[in-house]
Amino acid sequence: MIKKAVENKVFENGTIDGYMVAAIDGTKFFGSNKKSCSDCLKITKGKTTYCFHSGAVMSTVGIGPKLVIGFEMYKPGQDAESKDEGELNVAKRLLSSTMSHNGLMDVVVYDALACNSLWINHYRDLGIDAIVRAKNNNNKSLRLAKKAANKTEAVEVWVDEQGFEKVEVYMSTFTMDNVEQPLRFVKFAIKHKNNLRTQIMIITTCMETTLKTLFKIIRARWDIELNFQ
Repeated sequence: MIKKAVENKVFENGTIDGYMVAAIDGTKFFGSNKKSCSDCLKITKGKTTYCFHSGAVMSTVGIGPKLVIGFEMYKPGQDAESKDEGELNVAKRLLSSTMSHNGLMDVVVYDALACNSLWINHYRDLGIDAIVRAKNNNNKSLRLAKKAANKTEAVEVWVDEQGFEKVEVYMSTFTMDNVEQPLRFVKFAIKHKNNLRTQIMIITTCMETTLKTLFKIIRARWDIELNFQ
């Protein structure tokens, strides 16, 4: 199916502003209190053992069909049970295995689990750009980047952008601890038409991509949440 999509130039114009954008998300494939196999993950509560299969899925997001590019399963005894460590380990294998699909990914977007140097360096080693949600963590360089952005004036202000009343964009460039190349930190402060205020914060290796395109990409990540959960 992937080969045919490439041959038929289904994504000739990309999925978002000319970029081929894919997203990764963790999901559970199967669970049962009765059926199991040697590759099942297991949770025991009292006398009941729940067996299940979990993994990570990658699909295109944005305009056009939502093509599943690949998936990778948790491996018992190899991947940690905790979401942070286990899912990231699975996602790294998934990203590496899908690099054989030449031209099918320019940018890969992931949630805040990937807001760390190990994941960013993995992208860089594979020669692909990353956009990940930023979160509150112990990375000193990221905390400083947030403070720097918050102390500046908005670099762009959009009115009535994608259905919002107003979006103010703040940005700083920084070098993350244990990452050699610089990154962009971007905060989108959103005022909704019902006066609710929210924000989206990202870090990205995309140093030249327009801020409006970055906004479209991080919002398009919800495609994988809606279609594969």
